[in-house]
Amino acid sequence: MNTHHLSFPPRAQAGVSLVELMIALTIGFIIIAGVGYLYLGSRQAFRTQDSLTGIQESARYALEVMSRDIRMAGYLGCGNLSYIAPVVNAKALNGAAISPSTALQVFPNGTGWTAPSGVVRAAGDVLRIFEAAGGGVAISSSLPGTAANVQIASNNYGIQQNDVVLISDCQTHADVFGVTSMPGSNTLAHGANLNVGTTLSYAYTVGPPPAYVFKFQQIDYFIGCPTSAWSGTACSQPLALYQVINNGPAQPLVDNVVNMAFRLGLDTTSSGAVNQVNVAPGAGTNWSQVRSVRVHLLLAGNVAGESGSNVTVTKQTYTFNGQAYTANDNRIYQEAVATVAIRNRL
Repeated sequence: MNTHHLSFPPRAQAGVSLVELMIALTIGFIIIAGVGYLYLGSRQAFRTQDSLTGIQESARYALEVMSRDIRMAGYLGCGNLSYIAPVVNAKALNGAAISPSTALQVFPNGTGWTAPSGVVRAAGDVLRIFEAAGGGVAISSSLPGTAANVQIASNNYGIQQNDVVLISDCQTHADVFGVTSMPGSNTLAHGANLNVGTTLSYAYTVGPPPAYVFKFQQIDYFIGCPTSAWSGTACSQPLALYQVINNGPAQPLVDNVVNMAFRLGLDTTSSGAVNQVNVAPGAGTNWSQVRSVRVHLLLAGNVAGESGSNVTVTKQTYTFNGQAYTANDNRIYQEAVATVAIRNRL
């Protein structure tokens, strides 16, 4: 039997030519560039959407809080500023006169308004509102004299020491005073440490007409920056919408609110309806004629270094309060607007 052995000649080892290598590298670069482009595009879209979402959430909250207070401007519970002018004893309100002409005021660019300690008004207008907050509780016994403590039937609205309250007979008399102590859970004292006078203007009775007690507030809204972060022209941290109650400490409500302006709806004919709209507030404004307020807030994405900063490729041109502006950075800017009727004037 013959056995045949197959043999193959040795074959030279083959490699990749330079042309093939360059083609492969080119294709690889194209794939990597495409993936990188998709990643950067998705990341940019996410940052843009995240910034817009933050702006919209902040705007919604800010406008809701401000709108609620604007609607209640001048609210005296069972009375009305048109025929009751409260006597203000509370030092927290600096003895301010409260009337239809002061129940709601706008200080254009802060003119005539004093910022609270520790915070600078950095931009925009300032809004001030006087209002009774929440519902009222009836007094449980008639006052034997104007210096007597006020006894209330219940404390459902959580009145506490150092609060400012309004007492009114709902017809002709009203007083605003600071609660200096509560010797009983339903007893309100009005001593000298929180009040410019220790007596009320009237010895209120259980009726008729019955007297009621309400929490009372002076509320200021402004765009501010902590004094420690203010350079004189710029803030080293995000500007914020601040709220001040009864001249107390300023509390930031919403960050990245960079400007605020107001336009008014006026009733100049005493018809009860607005006959002038889009009126800019000024020194000559008759505040008792204001029937509605349009709030303009300008919000921005987060500051540099935070998520949502430097989102736009070029500096954005945006509109605020009817005027066009160009941003000085690459954040997103968006205006939020709400028109609010003053409830007790319509």
